[in-house]
Amino acid sequence: MSKAPLSRHPSAASPGGQDYLAPAAALIESAAVAMYQADANGNLVYVNPEFRRVFGLRDEQSPDDRAQRVHVDDRARMERSWADFRANPRPLTFEYRTVPLAGFVRHFTERVVTVNGLAAFVGTVSDVTDFANRTLLETLFDKLPLSLIACDADGAVTLYNRAAAELCSMQSDNSSAGQTCEHAVEAQIYHADGVTPLDLADRPLVKALRGELVDDMELVVVPRDSSERVTLTNGRRLTAPDGRALGAFVITKDITERRRSELELERVHEQLRTSARQAGMAEVATSILHNVGNVLTSIHVSATMVQAGLERSKTADLCGVAELLLSQGAGLGEFMTQDERGKIVPAYLQALGQQLAAETEAALEHMATLRKSLEHVDSAVAMQQKFARVASIRETVSVVDLVEDSLRLSSSAFNRHGIELRREFHPMPAITVDKHKVLQILVNLIHNAMNACNESDRKDKVLTLRIEGGQPLIRISVIDNGVGIAPENMGRLFTHGFTTRPKGHGFGLHSGANAARELGGSLRVESAGAGKGATFILELPRNPPD
Repeated sequence: MSKAPLSRHPSAASPGGQDYLAPAAALIESAAVAMYQADANGNLVYVNPEFRRVFGLRDEQSPDDRAQRVHVDDRARMERSWADFRANPRPLTFEYRTVPLAGFVRHFTERVVTVNGLAAFVGTVSDVTDFANRTLLETLFDKLPLSLIACDADGAVTLYNRAAAELCSMQSDNSSAGQTCEHAVEAQIYHADGVTPLDLADRPLVKALRGELVDDMELVVVPRDSSERVTLTNGRRLTAPDGRALGAFVITKDITERRRSELELERVHEQLRTSARQAGMAEVATSILHNVGNVLTSIHVSATMVQAGLERSKTADLCGVAELLLSQGAGLGEFMTQDERGKIVPAYLQALGQQLAAETEAALEHMATLRKSLEHVDSAVAMQQKFARVASIRETVSVVDLVEDSLRLSSSAFNRHGIELRREFHPMPAITVDKHKVLQILVNLIHNAMNACNESDRKDKVLTLRIEGGQPLIRISVIDNGVGIAPENMGRLFTHGFTTRPKGHGFGLHSGANAARELGGSLRVESAGAGKGATFILELPRNPPD
């Protein structure tokens, strides 16, 4: 049936007896597009060889078996569309998928039209799979949170995504493609000092095209009509098997916020050192160092987690995929559809995008903890700088919020040390107090409680925070089941310089007790003895003393 001749109108033959449709028929037989003719009932009366090829039909199969090649999820829709067409013949376009052939699904577009004067219709089927795959890859590249720019062997930009357009002030409509790096990138680029302009020959894409390795190159980029950004760039040259240069690509990450946090931390450290020098009192200096040190432990943990996340980042894998794709050149379509490696690229890029998004979310959470810690450190430094003033800064705050803030400054250590945290919070009215003095006391108590749990031999390490009381005092208890306190040490625990820990300084509890008295409250301890845990109780008045 597939070799049936094309139906002809009675006037198709010329007076000389020669069939002027013969050349057209030969053209259709050799066409690279699937073509068919069907009668008014939809039965195929002719298909060309390309039709059989695209639907994978064997010689003994009927052309109508092509219906079995339509993807099971698209069949019902196609049947409805064909029924509608037969009821109301008109030019119509269908889009559907095929059953996986040779291991993958293909996407088809079918165009059908009626033939004037004939009770029949003809159609063409186009395979648009490569276009769909290319569109998918372009979408993935465009949504990447990293800036990506590629060029050909002559240095002309061939590809860049939305992040690159924003960071480097390139045209968002992709019109910068085809231009050299010098003309395509309109942003100002400086060395890491942010002052010295970067020569064109030293730009990452140009260096990569020369074959130089570009690894974590730190630069300052100033986009048009935007503030400067601190960036890290990696780049590679792409070469053919014979060593011929095909082009290069660079991937850039915006690290402005991370660098800002580092500078802020350094600024706070400098404030801390200056404050300690100006205090002129050894106890004041050691007290502030101890209180801030507890918060800096949290900062260090958060920074370490961010660093670990960056070290585990899959950005290098993305570079590898990009290099693999770019290395295919004009054969990219065939590689994506025929090569086993190419077939898994779309799914891999999707998974990689999700992984990078998760890494970004985790880093943002750690940065939020860093900012919270820095605020507390900054307030502690400012408070000590104003040591000579009689009045402290008082705020009306929720007791639960105060305790939760102190927990957040140490949150990453709980899971790391396998300590179970329990909250026993009773309904409590707000309290007017110097917030940062209370945070200094609580952070120190929580830090000590975690050390006590870690130094014990118990497997079920538990730290409990309890809030109770009302009028006139609010009671906050920090309870651990750690190493406990020997009876002979109970009376000296709050003495300046006394400590039971080998690496302790004896400043924290002493300064905490002093701060509690300055707030009009008290700090005391209860323990049943060594190995039986301890309870530190901070009592604060609801309203501050005059």
